[in-house]
Amino acid sequence: MNTNDQYYEFQAIDKPLNEKQIQALENLSSRAQITPTSFVNTYNWGDFKGKPLTLMEKYFDAFLYVANWGTHWFMLRASLKLIDVDVAEKYYAQRTC
Repeated sequence: MNTNDQYYEFQAIDKPLNEKQIQALENLSSRAQITPTSFVNTYNWGDFKGKPLTLMEKYFDAFLYVANWGTHWFMLRASLKLIDVDVAEKYYAQRTC
């Protein structure tokens, strides 16, 4: 990684993206590697135009972000039917920036 590298990876696990969804993602980044099940991009200059939380809500089941200055972000989407919310809240870390 270079001085300002940021790595974004989204994965669709439950169902693949359709053509309309892929086109919407292509509008966010011209350099991303986009497949029916993933969106991957490394930014050396500038920043990603998309909002990871929104993309998780709309398209993806897993997300990983790593910046070489030490920021790491990992998200998984799961049905509330599968999760004990009281237990999950013990592990919740709110983003402060």
